[in-house]
Amino acid sequence: MVVPRVSSVCLLKIPAVLALALCYLLSDVAANQSQYKLLNDLFADYKTEIRPVRNLSTVTHVDFKFFMNLVLDMDEKHQKLTSNIWITVIWHDEYMVWDEEKYDGVNNFKIFADRLWLPDIYFYQNAATKYENFLFGHLAVIYSDGEVYWGAPVIFQGHCKIDTRYFPFDRQRCEMKFGTWQHDGTEVALNGTGDTSAFTTNGEWDLKAMESTNNVAYYPDTPGIPYTDVTFVIDFQRRSLFYVFNLLMPCTLISLMTVLTFFLPAESQGKISLSVTVLLSLTVFLLLVAEVMPAADEVPIIGQYYAATMILISISLSMNVLVVNVYFRGPDRDSGPAPVWAKKLINGYLAWVLNVNVTDEPASKQDRTPESVPLMEVNCNSQAAASIVNVLEPSRQDSPLPSLRRKFYDEHRYAQNGCHSDGRHTSRDDEDQNILLRMVLKELRMMNMQHEKQKHRGKINTEWKRMARVIDRFCLLVYVIGTITTVLVNVCQIPWDRLK
Repeated sequence: MVVPRVSSVCLLKIPAVLALALCYLLSDVAANQSQYKLLNDLFADYKTEIRPVRNLSTVTHVDFKFFMNLVLDMDEKHQKLTSNIWITVIWHDEYMVWDEEKYDGVNNFKIFADRLWLPDIYFYQNAATKYENFLFGHLAVIYSDGEVYWGAPVIFQGHCKIDTRYFPFDRQRCEMKFGTWQHDGTEVALNGTGDTSAFTTNGEWDLKAMESTNNVAYYPDTPGIPYTDVTFVIDFQRRSLFYVFNLLMPCTLISLMTVLTFFLPAESQGKISLSVTVLLSLTVFLLLVAEVMPAADEVPIIGQYYAATMILISISLSMNVLVVNVYFRGPDRDSGPAPVWAKKLINGYLAWVLNVNVTDEPASKQDRTPESVPLMEVNCNSQAAASIVNVLEPSRQDSPLPSLRRKFYDEHRYAQNGCHSDGRHTSRDDEDQNILLRMVLKELRMMNMQHEKQKHRGKINTEWKRMARVIDRFCLLVYVIGTITTVLVNVCQIPWDRLK
């Protein structure tokens, strides 16, 4: 085992180090004892109720330093601002002066401010449950020349007149006034300064500027006596991106979805139900905005936009009801034909302007109906007999008279065959044949009249449906123009110069 050698020089240094450490400890003990002695001497006859001046005519000058740190909450509905403020208050206490040499060089000490005289400074816009002097309950630093430094972070909840007209693109100016309540200007003079270097944004509000003004005010309860106060005007700018994505964008998408209702056919049941669903969805978002906004006479921009959008959607719902009503008009609804002026204005001029095709398509050969057969006298030699037989043949799929009895066909075919065989028939057979032909022709004529009637009714229904299609296109154009106008009007109201 090797024993390390210790030089004589190191052995000589050890007592010196121990001596220095001992002196340091003894000096701390002496300083601590000096502070106890200093406190006993200073507070032996000290009175916190009396203003710390030896001459009553001396004015106590109080420096009030205001550091805006954080916006905890901006309650627009209740017009309240909750903020975290760093405050430093400095004044001169003539009874807190001592000679540093008599107390082993003690330059300052810290003590709870409750043991000192404190200026009665209050926050005038206080919106908390009670008024209280915020200086109590914190530490203060006292220097040998009598300067008292009080500093602490304080949370204030105060009333702030919030202008929500341009919400969410608004910029708010909140006042925070501090002043003495009992000490007038001949006793305490308050001088305030503001600083924004300690501000930290909360994600919603940015601090743009802060102004401080020292005032002298006279109050009606003490006429002629001046009181000093300091007012800080804080300028906040709201970050609007959150509200754009969560309030404005959904409203815009909902208004665009309303356009889809005009592309649905009139006979679709979803044309009305989709409009009602969109209107209800927008109502939900409007309730969210109403929960944030205060109950004031002035409607914010976002409220105006929502209200205008709801009006447009309601109008679109009324338009869709009108289109469906016009579409299903006609003889089947006892509406009769469309008025001449409506056909000329809507199916004529308006359809041309909107480029809506309302002309008839050329009918195919299969769609064409046979012309009416005149009621006439026929015999076995007439060519009408042969054509009627062909029409009445039961095997034909397009036979217009499926209700005729087969025996009429059989009898007429027999009569026609007899005619073609020898060309002669008895008068009795010719009379039966003529009776049968008259019955067939009468039935054809009645059926032709019924077909013409149905064709006329179908024409009237087609006119109404074409009119509904033109009106639907016109309503779509009106809604799109109204939506674009609403957006432009609200965008033009935004104070873009204040957002810079």
